[in-house]
Amino acid sequence: MDEVHGQVRAGRQAAWWLYLAAGAAVIVVYLLITADVRHLFSPLVSASATVAIVVAVFRKRPRPAAPWYLFAAGMALYTAADSLFGIYQVEGTAVPFPSPADALYLAAYPFFTAGLIALTTVQNRGLGWAGLLDAGIITLGATTLAWVFIIGPYLFSQLSALPLTVSLAYTLVDLVLLCMAARLVLTTGTRTPSFLLMTAWLCATLGADGLYYSTLATTGAPIAPEVSYAVWMASYLFLGAAALHPSLGRTPRLVEGGQAALSGPRLVLLILLALMGPVLLIVDAGHVRDRPAHVGIISAIVGCLTLLLVLRVTLLARYAQGQAAQARTRTQALERSLRDQTSLQKQLSHQAFHDPLTGLANRALLAERLEHVLSRPSAVGTTGLILIDLDRFKDINDSLGHPVGDEVLIAVAHRLLGGVRQQDTVARLGGDEFAVLVEDLPSDGVRDYAQRLLGRFKDPFALSGERSVYVAASIGIVAIRELMPPSEALRDADLALYVAKDQGRNRAVMFEPSMSTAQQDQSRIAQDLRYALTRNELSVYYQPVVEMDTGETTGVEALLRWRPRGRDPIQPEQFIPIAEETDLILPIGAWILREACLQGRRWHDQTPDRRALTIAVNVSGRQLKDPDFPETVTRTLLETGFPASSLVVEITENVLIADAETTTAHISSLRGLGVRISIDDFGTGYSSLSYLRNLPVDIVKIDQSFVNTAAAKDNGIIQAILYLSRALGVDTVAEGIETSAQADRLRTLGCPHGQGFYYAEPMSAQALEEHLAAHPVPELRHPTG
Repeated sequence: MDEVHGQVRAGRQAAWWLYLAAGAAVIVVYLLITADVRHLFSPLVSASATVAIVVAVFRKRPRPAAPWYLFAAGMALYTAADSLFGIYQVEGTAVPFPSPADALYLAAYPFFTAGLIALTTVQNRGLGWAGLLDAGIITLGATTLAWVFIIGPYLFSQLSALPLTVSLAYTLVDLVLLCMAARLVLTTGTRTPSFLLMTAWLCATLGADGLYYSTLATTGAPIAPEVSYAVWMASYLFLGAAALHPSLGRTPRLVEGGQAALSGPRLVLLILLALMGPVLLIVDAGHVRDRPAHVGIISAIVGCLTLLLVLRVTLLARYAQGQAAQARTRTQALERSLRDQTSLQKQLSHQAFHDPLTGLANRALLAERLEHVLSRPSAVGTTGLILIDLDRFKDINDSLGHPVGDEVLIAVAHRLLGGVRQQDTVARLGGDEFAVLVEDLPSDGVRDYAQRLLGRFKDPFALSGERSVYVAASIGIVAIRELMPPSEALRDADLALYVAKDQGRNRAVMFEPSMSTAQQDQSRIAQDLRYALTRNELSVYYQPVVEMDTGETTGVEALLRWRPRGRDPIQPEQFIPIAEETDLILPIGAWILREACLQGRRWHDQTPDRRALTIAVNVSGRQLKDPDFPETVTRTLLETGFPASSLVVEITENVLIADAETTTAHISSLRGLGVRISIDDFGTGYSSLSYLRNLPVDIVKIDQSFVNTAAAKDNGIIQAILYLSRALGVDTVAEGIETSAQADRLRTLGCPHGQGFYYAEPMSAQALEEHLAAHPVPELRHPTG
């Protein structure tokens, strides 16, 4: 498509060349042949110019378009006049003077003049007097020549009144056209090719008229009429080509103020034109001194020229005074600017290197100082970089609003400044992340320094409105080695901060080389995990959920397994957190859901007594927050044909608490489909009993940390969970049962269902079928997860 558009543009750009070439060929043929039919070439060329103007203006729509329509109207009158004139000559009839063709020719000039006026006025309504004065001087200079060589001889010729009037009319309209053309040309700034072609049209028209009428009054015949006809035809071509040229759409703008300034060449031209009359009188051109009327008229013209020239020089002087005043104003403004520059530079420097909210150093200033510290050949003591990230700061913004969050950031900045030495640098890197660059500490003093900063977060932060909030922080520390690259120092501190977050937050962690190795391993896992689905490296294993009293299987939990090609299996606790961080959990989670539902449908179809078998699928927090998650579950159930009542969605308690509003909405949507909801790892989150009461859940899975111990307090917690579940009508499953003693204890406590290695390890679908064959599912059991 681009190639086609390019060819079209190239064709349009070549159109005006082809038009000029074809017209030039017609003119050459006109000059070479002698047959009378050649006189019809002129109307042919003028008609083509008329059509070219109308078509070009209609397609390109230049602004303004009115002048070009006026040019087209004038050229149409030329076409009619040339046609009449050509018919006379082809028929061999003497052309009368004046003839209807002359009326048409003269009628065209007002259209041309109006077009030039419109083109000049519309483009710059603020056009001053300078351009008009220059055009007047040029016109009066040309009038002097016209009077001596054309008008004067006509007046003293033997022509009758009507031929004389028509002859003089041609000269007068040429002078008017010259004035408008000069005004346009002299006041135009950048000249486009279209404008230059239009200028060529004006020059050719005026030149042909002057050549044709210069000797007509004295000799009764024009000089080289064929040349005049050829130049007229060339003028038609120039106007048509100006319309066809691609630059027509960007008609040049005029110079503001009408070019009040005078260039050297233009000043010389105006002076020469003003001296034209005296020179003609001195040399007695055309014997003007023989007729007093000639001398009087030329003297009057010279007087008018002198007046216009004086006015022009006066305008130039005023322009020079205005320019001088502007120069003085600019000088004064420059002096004020120079006086303000020093303070402005200081202000800009501060803005460039400081955080606008807290006033601390920003990332750029920290990087500059860090580079300076690292470039030193040696330092006294230890230099360290401490990164500080506020824990769960997003909860403050979400619950209290961003203005309160900004207050907290400002309060944190002030408290950090109060806990560092004067020579240390405290910076805000962005968001809720801060940094402290410390120098010249005792050996191993960076860790103690960071711990002191961490201690400053123990007290609440006072805010406006007698309000205060508690904010914890995680800190990553790196002791900077000599000549260590700045990027490496920031990377190591960030790795230590990541470990602090991963270890439970509200702590300071020192960077160790092993962290970098672990980070590289995680990066490799993340990269390989992107291709795990397409390489068919993922699989789904199933672990039975049994009835504690009978040991019979009532459901299974779908568990993800990954065995990279040519490598040992990677444990879920290694790659699932990475999948959540990289959002790969969304396509992987959708795949697990589909595979589990497909397998469940196969089991239901193969063995009718397994229709009570449920399949539980774990859902991460990232999946549950996805706006499309309910739709994904609905689509999967429809495509696989797996009954919604046999699907259990397992959600960890921490996920429920993190975003209760979204979680509740999505859980309600799923339960509306008939899907059952299970809370995994119950008892490890916050406000568990409250959430169990308010959230629409069906199953509670007791965390294995309460199962693996026989402590009395854990038994009490289990009993409390069982009692609350029965009261709320919620089913219960104990996780991580590994020994018979654990199973007996849970059975004694009244736990209805259990899951763990004691009953069965996670296994493939085929192995599970063999297991189910040995442990059949009771037909009338209520499905559990």
